[in-house]
Amino acid sequence: MAMYSAEFNVHDATMRVVNPRNILRIDWMLPIFVILLAAAGWFTMYSASRSSDVSYFYRQVAFFFIGAAITLIIVCIDYRFLVSLAPVMYAVIVLLLVAVLLWGTEIKGGKRWLRFGLFNLQPSETSKIVMVYALTWYLTTVGPRIRNLFWFLLAFVIAGVPMVLILKQPNLGTAGCLAPLTIVMLWVAGCKRWHMAVIIGLGLSVIPLLWLQMRDFDPEIETPRKAAYELKHYQKKRIYTFLHPEYATRKSGWHTYQSKITVGSGGLSGKGYLKGTQTRLNYLPEHHTDFIFSLLAEEHGFVGAVVVIGLFAAFLLRGLMYARDCPEMMGTLLASGIVTVLAFHVFVNIAITIGLMPVTGIPLPFLSYGGSFYMTTMICVGILLNVPMRRGLMFIN
Repeated sequence: MAMYSAEFNVHDATMRVVNPRNILRIDWMLPIFVILLAAAGWFTMYSASRSSDVSYFYRQVAFFFIGAAITLIIVCIDYRFLVSLAPVMYAVIVLLLVAVLLWGTEIKGGKRWLRFGLFNLQPSETSKIVMVYALTWYLTTVGPRIRNLFWFLLAFVIAGVPMVLILKQPNLGTAGCLAPLTIVMLWVAGCKRWHMAVIIGLGLSVIPLLWLQMRDFDPEIETPRKAAYELKHYQKKRIYTFLHPEYATRKSGWHTYQSKITVGSGGLSGKGYLKGTQTRLNYLPEHHTDFIFSLLAEEHGFVGAVVVIGLFAAFLLRGLMYARDCPEMMGTLLASGIVTVLAFHVFVNIAITIGLMPVTGIPLPFLSYGGSFYMTTMICVGILLNVPMRRGLMFIN
């Protein structure tokens, strides 16, 4: 392969932008966890596709190898160069999110995709990666000034623009991912603790507002929204079903009800591979996407579920090690942001499948079916693998 290199002065550092030799310096511990999780996803997807469409399995395998190629490309590119492009990325993703609201394809009541011929683009998925880069660029540029209230609040404005556009789709799950991402990256950047305490307090103040909305809510009567901040009827219905699991077990609460039965029926060691009755008989909807962890727990039991959770924990801890050991704040922020995004998906998805959180449509990395999300996950892997490349390097001013 011919090597292309160029010199760019970004953040007072001279660097080789593209270096294929980075592949030889990859920390292979993280890819081992990725391969094991991907394999678990393939086995589980094959079982899920037998009761619906076996093409889901073949596509999932294809998504992995396409994503692996993208991962290697990202590894070869210096992350400081990509961070320097963050303002352009941010502007493009905002325009795409606006385009979704104007011309997006509506599926299952939400506008989340832009159709380009046979190809569908979901900008809300890409926005997670873009926001990691954008916040890294901003926090690195601002530096110690982040302890000033103005610069601290400006970070929430930057994150708030795509968050509002995503909420308008509506896509509560993806928008919710941007909140912890912003908080974690600000904390890593060294913001004042009392600033963060005030923001978290304001966030918790939403609970009384939510209680006022839900106080007299009747799931059988759909009323118009009285204010912009008020949840839509179907969103209130999800919360109501979560708080009242006995309600509508055959309607809006069917997913959660069947998911809990599926997980519990697996017992300690599971029913056996390809022997899950809840999924084979289609009692559990969406068992190849958002509820695939339920299928895994049914067939492999508590033991299999713990093994997969352990692999996720090892994967995320390895990413945190990259953040801890990186010699510059930029790499630390990148790794911390990526780990936060993936940890949010793992925690929320599993919590939903066992009935600890309302259903919000959050997929599970490496296991849930979905091309856009799988590409996002593999891009996250590439960014994480790229961070240790800078370890121990001397920067030339």
